[in-house]
Formats: sequence, structure tokens, C-alpha cells
Amino acid sequence: MGNKVNYKIHACKLNKEEVLNFNINKQYSTKAFIDDPLIVGVYTDENDEYIVEKHRIIDGHPFGYRLAIKRTDGKPIHSWSLFQDIKNQVAGDEVVAIEIYPEKSKVTDTANMYHLWVFKIGYGPNIDLIPPK
Repeated sequence: MGNKVNYKIHACKLNKEEVLNFNINKQYSTKAFIDDPLIVGVYTDENDEYIVEKHRIIDGHPFGYRLAIKRTDGKPIHSWSLFQDIKNQVAGDEVVAIEIYPEKSKVTDTANMYHLWVFKIGYGPNIDLIPPK
């Protein structure tokens, strides 16, 4: 994978939006298991505004899961605090997740769907967060 680079990132305090609660959606999950055996669960918030598919990653990678996040109405989203809450509720508080922006030649942007790649426990990039002052 190349040389590791250590980064220090300054954390910042954000105005927190209301926290949504995500739970396994049995109806969506049952259909998803049939369509894709790597999906281990489909989660929705209490308002059915967001859908999160939890995809298992084949062994041999530092990632344990990929979370595919979208709105049910297809509108774009990008809220750091929402994605952080989804990561915590669906994958766990003590795991690291990243969003990847690939080479232009590998982009497949066909929907307003966002992907968080969740590292296995004990894995992650060498990043030190510096607490806000």
C-alpha cells in the first residue's frame, strides 16, 4: 500500500444537529440479503428519511465494513455530524471510518449515495486528532 504518512489534524467543535436513531430494518434487510449476500443489515432512522446498508468486506483488507448511505427521497446530503452518528450507531463508537474520493477515471457517481469505509478494530490511518482549544 505504499509508505505510511503520519498526519495531525486539528479537531473542531461543531454545532451539533439533532441526533437521529438508526435501527435494523427487518423488511429492507430480508430483501437485501437475497439481492446481495455481503449485506449484513439495512438500517433506517425513525423517520425513514435515511437508509444505511452495512456491507461486509471480504477478508484480507483492513476494512471490516462499507456503509452505503442515502436519503429515501434521493436528495444529496453531506453532514459530518450525521455521518459520525451513523458510523457510531451502525458500526460502533470505537472504530475509524473514512470517505474516499477516487481517481476521476474510477468514479461511478450514479446516485446521491455516500460510502464510509469502516476499519476493523485496531486498524486505521496514522492520524492524531489534536483536541480543540
